[in-house]
Amino acid sequence: MEKLKTSLKAASGVFAIIPGLAVLATNIGVPPNCSKVMFFATIESFGIFTLLLLRLNHDSFKLFSIKTINCLAIGAIAVFAFALFLYLYLFSEYVVEFSGTSPLFFPIWPQGELKQGLATMGSKINLVKEWGRDDVFHVIRSSSSLMLTYTTLFFLFVYQLVFVSLTFAFGILALRVGETDNN
Repeated sequence: MEKLKTSLKAASGVFAIIPGLAVLATNIGVPPNCSKVMFFATIESFGIFTLLLLRLNHDSFKLFSIKTINCLAIGAIAVFAFALFLYLYLFSEYVVEFSGTSPLFFPIWPQGELKQGLATMGSKINLVKEWGRDDVFHVIRSSSSLMLTYTTLFFLFVYQLVFVSLTFAFGILALRVGETDNN
């Protein structure tokens, strides 16, 4: 049981540390023209914060039954799956790639000229084909800059939730492994 507890603690730590470092090293999952340092720092901060909360509340979690701990861990894994699929959907929907050029990051809630252009052209791809990549980039920046900021924050929230939920799931299980429970 001690090996299992050590493995769960290690897994929890890995999910708190490694994803942020991977983002910093490779830019994986970061939308175009967004700061990989911001994504790295947010993922690392929330991961470490989750571990600290688990550690500081260790005695409180000891009072929970194994069934409750299992439900919390399963819930965290469900949050992980939902957040992962949501992030993959968001990335595929709002980061539009074109051969030969860098991808464009569209806001979830377009405004002004961008909104009108999307309504007229029917899709992001058609808009870029008609107006050109650089013109669309400038329209996004000029007419939907605030909405792009909100979209970035939403992406960041969902992205860090992927890793924090795994950190929590493994961490909460590690708190109870090897303990006898009469609840």
